[in-house]
Amino acid sequence: MGSISSPGIGSGINVNQLVSQLVAAERAPQEQRIARRETDARADLTAFNQIKTALSSLRTAANALDGSSGVAGRKATIQADAGFTATATSAAALGRYTIEVESLATAQKRQSGPVTTSADLGTGTLSFTVGTETFNVTLGATNTITQLRDAINTATAGKGLAATVVNGDSGSVLVLNAAKAGTAGAITINATGSIATFTNGLAVTTTATNAVVKVDGVTRTADSNRLTDLISGVTIDLTKAQDNSTFTLDIVADNANVRTAMQSFVGAYNAALTQLRNASAFNAETRVGGPLVGDAAVRGLQQQLRGAIGDAFGELSTLGIKSSKDGSLSIDVSKFDAALAASPSAVERLFDKEIAGSLGAVLSARLEGAVAPNTGLLDARTKALNDRLKGLLSDRDRLDVRIARIEDNYRRQFTALDGLVSQLQSTSSFLTQELARLPGAG
Repeated sequence: MGSISSPGIGSGINVNQLVSQLVAAERAPQEQRIARRETDARADLTAFNQIKTALSSLRTAANALDGSSGVAGRKATIQADAGFTATATSAAALGRYTIEVESLATAQKRQSGPVTTSADLGTGTLSFTVGTETFNVTLGATNTITQLRDAINTATAGKGLAATVVNGDSGSVLVLNAAKAGTAGAITINATGSIATFTNGLAVTTTATNAVVKVDGVTRTADSNRLTDLISGVTIDLTKAQDNSTFTLDIVADNANVRTAMQSFVGAYNAALTQLRNASAFNAETRVGGPLVGDAAVRGLQQQLRGAIGDAFGELSTLGIKSSKDGSLSIDVSKFDAALAASPSAVERLFDKEIAGSLGAVLSARLEGAVAPNTGLLDARTKALNDRLKGLLSDRDRLDVRIARIEDNYRRQFTALDGLVSQLQSTSSFLTQELARLPGAG
């Protein structure tokens, strides 16, 4: 039968308390060292993640000003009551155009006479030709107007023309709508068999016509009311024909988008610089530094950003960008708008990544090297810190194993001591009793 042990009862020594105190004293220095290193690594990790976020935002803001982004806009201003609308992209040249809409493009429409919904329209084959495409329909023995509609739509699949049925007071009417406006979309019908009697009655109710428009006296004919290549960079939608009436279209610079994008860039640059500065700053009065104080990578990133801005500052200054003593930027909106009015593509050229040595190209290369996933500097530093945290976790596990072993040793030693002291106390009590029985002991 196993014995029940309660260390300390026999000797009066609090073995559990002694072991706990000694173990705690043994663990404390190493525990504190690991915790301190973990705290430092996590602070560094947070700082690098914040820097990466700030630099990624700066890269996005710089890319928005790139010449290929189209942020430098144009605005189309149209004279009142004109028979057209227009939109312009950054590719449109500034200028004024005189436009006359002589006619609109219309899609052909054909319509049958009314019949009852149950009438048998006959059988045979139909052939629809629209432009260069031909659609053939072979009909069964019995064909109502709805069956004919469905057979046509199945054969054409929405290409070239579409059939529908309109139910009126006098009966049901088959309507064919050309899918494309202009004379090229006109529908030609050939029929054989008894169905020809019905299809020969599909009269043209809307004639297919082309749009005719004049720009500064130059005539253009089109099969659509949307013209995307009439004026480079301008899309014109014709809405009403007004023969012999001209209206003006002005393409002017629209600085609102590019101004907003430049303000976003200035804000993103200042935020990135502040993040880098705070992470590496040292307060001489409090003698407290940021988590990355003295870090060469952070200093390098600061120097690269300020160097890029410094190299391009002549062009930035022309655009109304100013710099303060701490390196942060600000924008003079009035000067910026005036600069764009004088040179609408100035911002696009400055931030065009395809132009060697431009601010856009330099920032793109430097920021890509910093924030590129997996291969960038910041991801490399983040990986190293995560590896360090994993190593510290392993150190903590090894410390737990070592301390458990030390605790077992202490407990065995003090349990043995407890037994020895208890035995000595028993011996002492026995001797005291025996000595008390000796003659003369009283």
